[in-house]
Formats: sequence, structure tokens, C-alpha cells
Amino acid sequence: MDLIYLNALQNHLYDRPRTLIAILKKHNFNARRAYEQRKDAKHSLRNNISCFAEAKLISEIKNKNLDPEKDYERLQKLGMKILAITDANYPENLKNTSCPPVILYYKGELECLKNPRIAIVGTRKISTYGKRAVSAITDKLAEYKITVVSGLAYGIDTDAHTKSLKKNMPNIAVLANGLDQIYPTENKHLADEIIARGGLIISESPPGVPSQKFMFPIRNRIIAGISDATIVVEAPQKSGALITADYAFSENRLVYAVPGEFDSYRQSGCHKLIKSQKAVLLDDPSQVIDDITPTQLKLEFSRENNQLANLLGALTHEPTHINTIAKSLNSNPQSLISNLLDLEMMGKVKNVGGMCYVKL
Repeated sequence: MDLIYLNALQNHLYDRPRTLIAILKKHNFNARRAYEQRKDAKHSLRNNISCFAEAKLISEIKNKNLDPEKDYERLQKLGMKILAITDANYPENLKNTSCPPVILYYKGELECLKNPRIAIVGTRKISTYGKRAVSAITDKLAEYKITVVSGLAYGIDTDAHTKSLKKNMPNIAVLANGLDQIYPTENKHLADEIIARGGLIISESPPGVPSQKFMFPIRNRIIAGISDATIVVEAPQKSGALITADYAFSENRLVYAVPGEFDSYRQSGCHKLIKSQKAVLLDDPSQVIDDITPTQLKLEFSRENNQLANLLGALTHEPTHINTIAKSLNSNPQSLISNLLDLEMMGKVKNVGGMCYVKL
């Protein structure tokens, strides 16, 4: 797909993703043809495209005398790249949603998309309880090679990004504005750290687009769609996090809500999700790991669990005595028992008797 003309189309229809997809389908995803073609709006009706939307697009292109090549050059000068829906690196679970973004502007490394992705979202007015919950959740997720997804907003988002980064977990921040318009501005350093630590900041909005209230719900569908599971930590009844949860639920993704005190304003949205059976009550972060299927979650170890990784590497598919394992690791047999038990519970090794272990 021609990224120059796809970017030109996105500049006009970033806030109308369904219309953009319809127009591209009409032109067999030939972005240049879709951009350049000037047809009567009646043709749009026969293809289930809003004639008003396409006519408006054509009018904008004609009146502004735009230069797609210069727009694309500007994008490159800003250090931004485009991930198109036709790209092999485009997340499959996002592509399979009811309204996937045609392109994502991004800064950072795409490698983190290979991990299972879990969204942590909630209120901007985080409480001490919310901070404890985020700590417990990220502590557990850090044991696995998982990418944390959130929206870089105040409150739960910021706390989730900050704590998971401290645990060396890659992050994806999904913005509702252009990547050159970090919002809130106080989190620019956090966006920079996400990129520096191998994560991504992404947006459907072209550069130059400021934060706009109506774009946040549109953005939330990307948070839900790109994630294998969504955890709502704290959310009042009208929180945007509930919109994310609704999107995730409608796309048949795993949704969890952290419960709180029965009269807690900040937890009322979480309780609503649980009562409506749109979310599973989360009182133990291990449940998220247990619920994600093996095909989604490869039980690999993060850099914080080098001991487990090294121990697993010392084992083979033939029975090996604990003394032999300890000798190969220059360790004490007694100190390995706890880690071997952890590996057994993860289904990575088996005790075959006589203090001998095999890798599964």
C-alpha cells in the first residue's frame, strides 16, 4: 500500500475510521487511486460509503491544494513511522476487530508487539488503593514476557506505565492526539522513557492533531483491540475506562475489574462491570496469567527472573539429579528447590522422583 497517499487520506479521515476503510475497500486498498479519483458522490452510495463524507474529502483535497509527498516528508522529519493494516507487523488481534485503524503512527520498536499484551486502565484520580492494586498487578505480570498497554493519561495510566517500566516491562502508550502533541505534557518524559526502553507510542491521529475530547473514546477501541486482556483498576460510573472495557467485551477479549469498598465512588464503575458480567472480578493477579491460553502467552521469563531462566536452561528432557543441576550452575542444591517448585507449577519441569527433574 502506498504510504504517501495513505497518510494523505488519514490526515482527513483520522476521526472517521469506518469511512476511511470503506473508501479504501471501494478502491481495493489502492490508496493513491482512492486519493486521486474524483467521482460523483452517487457512486459512493452503491458501495455503502457515506456520499457526504467522500464528497467532503474530495472538497478538502481540492480546496487545500495539498502535497502528499511533502506531508510524508514532514512525517519522516518528525521521526514518525507508519504501520499500515496491510503490514505483516500489524497486530492480528487489532486487525480482527470490527473497526481497526487503517494506519498507526508510531515511534519506538515494533518488537514489543510480539509479546502478549495486557491493558491496565482506570480513573485519572488514582487513590492509594488503586496504586496498591497496580503494584500487585505489575509485580505478577513482570514474571512473564508481557507488554503493558495504557493511554498515558493521569492516574492509573501513568502509574501502570511507570511501575511496569521500573520492572523492565515493555510498554505501549496509545494516544488520542498526534505523536508530536504529547498529552498531558507532564508525561512527555514518560513517553520518551517508553520509547527508550524498547516500547511504542502509537496514535491514529496524524502529527499536529491536538488533544480533543471526542477522540478519546475512538482511541480507547485501539487500547482494547490491541490487547489480549484489559484490566480496569479503578473507575467511576462515567469513566472512559468503561468505554475501553465495553470495546474489549464486544470483541470477546478477557476483561477484569478490581473490586473495592461497596460505597467507593472510584470503584463504582468496576462494580458495574462485574454486576453486568462484562468483567471478571479480579482479586488475584495470577488469574490473568492462568486465563490467557498457552498460544497467547509463552511462559518466557523477564530479565528480572534470570535465576529461573538459567535453571531451566540447565535442564534437559532426560532426568537430571539436583546435585548435577547445582554443579552446572555453581550453586547449592538446597537453594534450587524453591525455584524448581516454581517451574513445576508453571508446567515447565517435572520431578520424576529420586530428586531428578526433566524439562517438559
